[in-house]
Amino acid sequence: MAGRRKGGSPFKTLLEGIVTAFLIGIMLVILAVTPAWDAIVGATGIGHHVDVNSLFHKDPVRPDGSEMILKPGQPAQSDGQTDPTPTPSDGQSDTTTAQPDNQTAAQPNTQTTAGHDYWQAGLDATNAITTAKARQGGYDREQQFGGWAPNGCGSATTRDTILERDMTDVKKNAKCQVVSGTLADPYTGRTIHFTRGPKTSAAVQIDHVVALQDAWASGARDWTQEKRIEYANSPDVLLASDGPANMAKGNGLDFNGTSRWLTQKTGAPDVWMPDNTAYRCDYMAKRAQIKAQWGLTMTAREKQQTVSVLASCVAGN
Repeated sequence: MAGRRKGGSPFKTLLEGIVTAFLIGIMLVILAVTPAWDAIVGATGIGHHVDVNSLFHKDPVRPDGSEMILKPGQPAQSDGQTDPTPTPSDGQSDTTTAQPDNQTAAQPNTQTTAGHDYWQAGLDATNAITTAKARQGGYDREQQFGGWAPNGCGSATTRDTILERDMTDVKKNAKCQVVSGTLADPYTGRTIHFTRGPKTSAAVQIDHVVALQDAWASGARDWTQEKRIEYANSPDVLLASDGPANMAKGNGLDFNGTSRWLTQKTGAPDVWMPDNTAYRCDYMAKRAQIKAQWGLTMTAREKQQTVSVLASCVAGN
């Protein structure tokens, strides 16, 4: 009597393979939507936590397709009016439209309190700032910080609030949006004559002094979504500035400590500084106070350079 063949049938082997692959897939999905994934992200610096709800829910959008980020409990506005200015995509800027006058000299932005006491306050603030390694992994500007929030007046957003605060000769339309004004740009020292419109150059932007990726890497990754949106729209964090200067700034910090901005000869080669030398002490003081106020950390090199620059400012050097 012939013996039975060892092993299962090809169909059984195929079925077992499919079941195994399915179970592995389920395990990976479970891992991706749990806090354990954040630990892997922090250790490897790649990937980011998957918010399953975001796959099925999108924030309300304006007629031109740009996102409206709503604070919790705030109803979506649907006025059928189009905002001709695009929403920023790089996480550091709000692209508005303007035509720069590069020939006119300007004083640093007047909304910042400059001077010895302000610089001393920035220097003192560093005492409250914890030193820690930057954790960059998992950063996604739109998912974690959203866009500009409505400011409660017509179709205007945080962008309009900052433009109105930082510019002079401001004019607004019936929807509360800023349509023109004059900016004394703190980053370049130039005067920019702002005119809103999709066909003019994107020369004025709204800068997060401590950039969103910097904030994420220095503590904001552990905040609630509500707090991150609050930070992204906080007037104390924002400054109207020259568009090209803001784009050149990028994250504003070299996380890897390679002295990226050594050629600026500012004493802070890991920290971006504005070309307008008259504003550098103010900028560094403002940056330090933002990090202290929001409980954000600094890298060891960043903190040492901040203290060095501000001490020099206070000493009058």
